[in-house]
Amino acid sequence: MIFYNSITKKKEKFRSLQKKIIRMYVCGPTVYGPSHLGHAVTYIRFDFLRRFLEFLNYRVKFVMNITDIHDDILKKSRELKIPPKKLADKYAKEFYKDLESLKIKKAFKYPRVSEHLKEIINLIKTLVEKGYAYETGDGVYFDISKFKNYGKLSGIKIEKEITGTRVKTDKYEKEEAFDFALWKKENDEWLFDSPWGKGRPGWHIECSAMSIKYLGIPFDLHGGAIDLIFPHHENEIAQSEAAFNKKFVNFYLHSGLLYVNGQKMSKSLGNYIELRDFLKKYPARFLRFFVFLHHYRSPIDFNDKNLKNSWETYFNLNEKIKKLKGQNLKKKDLQNLVKILKDDFNSPKFFASLYELIEENKISLKDLQKFDKFLLFLFPWKKLTIKEKKLIKQREKLRREKKFKEADKIRTDLEKKFIYLQDLKDKTLVINLN
Repeated sequence: MIFYNSITKKKEKFRSLQKKIIRMYVCGPTVYGPSHLGHAVTYIRFDFLRRFLEFLNYRVKFVMNITDIHDDILKKSRELKIPPKKLADKYAKEFYKDLESLKIKKAFKYPRVSEHLKEIINLIKTLVEKGYAYETGDGVYFDISKFKNYGKLSGIKIEKEITGTRVKTDKYEKEEAFDFALWKKENDEWLFDSPWGKGRPGWHIECSAMSIKYLGIPFDLHGGAIDLIFPHHENEIAQSEAAFNKKFVNFYLHSGLLYVNGQKMSKSLGNYIELRDFLKKYPARFLRFFVFLHHYRSPIDFNDKNLKNSWETYFNLNEKIKKLKGQNLKKKDLQNLVKILKDDFNSPKFFASLYELIEENKISLKDLQKFDKFLLFLFPWKKLTIKEKKLIKQREKLRREKKFKEADKIRTDLEKKFIYLQDLKDKTLVINLN
């Protein structure tokens, strides 16, 4: 199996550190608002990867953090005039529901920052004791000049980037512009005790503390969207390897970003799409399919043309599966399909090959069901309700009675629920896209 490793900037043969066990960490959300489509795309992509590894008989110990202490949470809680913990709890609960709605497999652990302050503080202590961190009047900072390999993930050169990226977002004293906060001393209503006074942990330190607690160091795979390479993942590497004098992670996998009509999705551009708004227009199963059509490292442009083409392909796929009378998959075809995904999870190429086999009736429903254990878009998630079945029978009766206007209304009503009817010579084909 081969993955593109963001550390080495090339495809490499992947071997797990423990036989048939893979320890995998993916950066989770900061819970201060509803999930958006960008979140969903990232988490679906890593769910595909995780499920495929399990399809290959690996046991995957999967961890995803929940950032429930953060300046953005405090800012939002002040706007809404509710306690920050209450706000974080509300949106963490919604996030779990969103994962369930997309059939994203539950993690081994969803560690929350608020429940791991001890581990975070102990890690900061280690960095201070080893001389990698220093205290100022407003916090504790990691001194990147002390870590000689800083920039090995992002390619950032310290001497050339004098102003630093973090200086734009952290209004704190710094000895070096690139030094990042491990602990922020604050003077507000949302504070936690530490050896350096009351305050809050910085953003980057949480992922190091929690991933190492549950997965050890080093672990196999670390995932996240490509915009986390710098500064977040770069800083994780620096603080983790400085503290433990060991390699932090073997493989970094980064997924492409979501764009809307050619622009990166953001609230400031007004092109921000909440997941729940999308799911009012399309079934969740389609979203998994839509994501799979794009390689996990590629950006996805969310536009009308792309959606329309994907929907048509999705409909045709469901129609062909409904009519499938295929034979058992030949061993060489099975090996070819698996080989495609073993090469950096090339999902577009895999789908093209799978679609061709379906089209030529060279695969059985039983074979498709095996693949759907990690795809989860080949077969409907929801069965027709009794009411929907009755409507289909009622429509058939109306057609026999030549009451076509009433029959067409039932068809239209069912289409609003993503249930489509095709009238064949001797029967009506029901295509359920849910």
